[in-house]
Amino acid sequence: MMTQGIYDFWYKEIAAIYLESIKPVMKTDGPAKTAALNTLYYCLDAALKLLSPTMPYLTEELYQRLPHIPSQMAKSICIAHFPEGCMSFEDAEKQMETLTLTAQKIRS
Repeated sequence: MMTQGIYDFWYKEIAAIYLESIKPVMKTDGPAKTAALNTLYYCLDAALKLLSPTMPYLTEELYQRLPHIPSQMAKSICIAHFPEGCMSFEDAEKQMETLTLTAQKIRS
């Protein structure tokens, strides 16, 4: 169950939806591109930490290659703070759910 949830997050949400939706922004320069990249880095960091207990060696290697702010990076993913669900963006979650369903329907 846990691995399926993490797989769905990596494949369906990050790869299929987020990366596809930021492609036009990546072709430009400016604050939108910076914001998109920061969001991507934040999601990858959290996703690697969630995956770490099941794939420690792979996640450690990828974590070390991810660009971090030096003062906020742990020396190892094994001792990094585990992500917590402390933020709530109800409107954004509803919009993202609508976008996800739309993307799934288009693909099918």
